[in-house]
Order: sequence, then structure tokens, then C-alpha cells
Amino acid sequence: MSHTRRKFSAFTLVELLVVIGIIAVLIAVLLPALSAARSQAKAVTCLANVKQLATALQMYANDYKVFIGYSSSTDRKAALYPYLKMGKNNSDNQQMSVWNCPANDRIDVQASYGFNTKLNWQKYSRIRRTSEKVALCDGGLKEDLTPSTATHMWSPGTPGSSSACRPDYLRHPKQRIGVGFCDGHAEVMPMKPPFYPGPIGTPGIGNGITDPADPNFLDRMWVIN
Repeated sequence: MSHTRRKFSAFTLVELLVVIGIIAVLIAVLLPALSAARSQAKAVTCLANVKQLATALQMYANDYKVFIGYSSSTDRKAALYPYLKMGKNNSDNQQMSVWNCPANDRIDVQASYGFNTKLNWQKYSRIRRTSEKVALCDGGLKEDLTPSTATHMWSPGTPGSSSACRPDYLRHPKQRIGVGFCDGHAEVMPMKPPFYPGPIGTPGIGNGITDPADPNFLDRMWVIN
């Protein structure tokens, strides 16, 4: 009776280390790509939120004939609640609400979006070239880079204050901002003229110039005319 001797093969320590090294390299290569894809997905969802808010603003304007503003008796979330059924007031911060950008990881202390204060309570029929005029954008960032729950947005030429909010350029890749326009459409804008001269701290922001004929006027996309 003959016996067949079985042979067993196994990885050597060197081969195992090589495999582990290859896996580590693949992880190092793929992680940045996965992170970038995740950030881009959040930016796409954010832009969809901005589009919905811009559409709700249009519906509000159709009913009240004015651009939405703020008053001591009501805030913007409450005013748009009948059209969105989300966000009953500024303290209503449900995670999946259209009011919350998925890239905003501090929704309890920072609003995700701010509305153009240059147009507060202005008659909607007076706004010219609505497809070029900013209605709202990524916001909730004060000039000292601290967060704010205010749903307003200062134009680039408006002088700063302790309550002023500027576009949050830290939220999405390449300092891109989700912007909703007065005609209801939304698009991604860079922190560059004519939208904004640059991030917070850029020379010229808050220069207070109100004359459109002045070459340093910054608010062409933010005012009625």
C-alpha cells in the first residue's frame, strides 16, 4: 500500500510583507480619490438645496411681491416654511433639512446659507436681470471666521460689522460657492469677481462704494439695477 505525501505551500514572511506593502500603497492612492468624490457629492447636494431655496424664494415673491427679508417678528426660515415644509425657525436644525449643507459639520452653530441683504424687502418687479442677481449662497461665516446662525449674506462692498456674514469658502473644494439667483436657478461660483473679490480678508472687501460708475464698485451682482 503506497502513501501519497501531500505538499503544503505557504507565503514566506517576505512575500507576506510585499502583499501588505502593495495593499498599503493602494489604500494611500485610493483614499484621496474617495475623499474628493465624497466632497464633490456633498457639493452637488448643497447646490440642489440652494436651488430649492431659490425656488421657494420665488414662490414667496409671487405671493408677497417682495424679496424675502428679516424682521423681529419672523425669520427667513419661518417665512419660507409654507413652501419648503422644512425649518420652522432658525433653531430648527434637522440634519436632512434643505436648510443644511451636508458639508456643514456644525449646523447647531452655523447657518448653511445666507440671503442677500441688499435686496431685503425690495419689490421683486424692480430687480433687473434676475438671472445675474445673487439671491443666496453658502454662508454662516463671520468676518473673524467664527460661525453664525444668521441666515443673511453681506454683499462684497458692504462694510463689515460684528454681525456681518460672508460666503463660506472653506466648505467645498477649490473655494467654490453654491449660489442661488433671483430667477430661481443655481450654479457654482468661484470666490472671484464679479461674484466676490476673494475670501474673507481680501483687500477691498467692505469698501463701502455704492456708485456703480466707480471702477471699484463690487456689488454689481447684488443690487437691484
